[in-house]
Amino acid sequence: MSGAPSLRWRAAGASRPSPHHVENEDAWQIYADVPGDGSLCVVCDGVSNAGAGHTAARLACARLGQFEGRREAQPEDALVQLVSEIDWELRGTSGGAKCTLAMAWVDGLTAHIFTVGDSPVYRLRAGRMKQAGSEKTGAFRRLQAYLGMGPKVSDQLTRDRWALAPGDVLFLLSDGVLNAIDEDDLADGWARTRDPERCARAVLDEVARHGVDDDATVVVLEIYEDVALPAPASPREAPDPPSRLVWAPPDDR
Repeated sequence: MSGAPSLRWRAAGASRPSPHHVENEDAWQIYADVPGDGSLCVVCDGVSNAGAGHTAARLACARLGQFEGRREAQPEDALVQLVSEIDWELRGTSGGAKCTLAMAWVDGLTAHIFTVGDSPVYRLRAGRMKQAGSEKTGAFRRLQAYLGMGPKVSDQLTRDRWALAPGDVLFLLSDGVLNAIDEDDLADGWARTRDPERCARAVLDEVARHGVDDDATVVVLEIYEDVALPAPASPREAPDPPSRLVWAPPDDR
């Protein structure tokens, strides 16, 4: 649902574990009816070499759901505070669990984007991609920021605010996706499918075809004009282990 009567949204997510991982260390979630009657989409990627990546990613996704109950005058500040709380909580876990963050809060005509680490967010508009997030993906790089790093996480949290228009598509990714494909592949996947669920599945099929040895997760959110579209009956919660979810707010007209 959108704060603007003429715009609505629908979203889907999917995750593919690495064939060589015991468990998927990515997690994702789509929350609806958050402050402003918008949506909150989250992708977290556990840091494998820190241990407990599986736990870190799922804890972060679950704790960010508390945003639904925090209707302060400054909702963006509430999200920043939640990120700090999650960082503190992860540092208290056995072994010091860590994860990256890609998060988008869609509120009316605006997308508020938050990233920590190398899990990026993209906006596709008229065939062109725009990226949020400061860290690059790729095989030969060192992760610079993550939840669980300590108080300096507030300095590493990137915040962007994007105006939205009908036809915009947001992609939230773990780095395992962009280790296999590039921005053009994401745009091509949307052009072929024009549907968040089918696009998410197509993206992960392409990742699997390249055989990348990393967990890969994508959430796809589409902004569209207010026309009648059926809302799938799937639950809001990501499966465990995550596979895919489709959810759109009910048509309240």
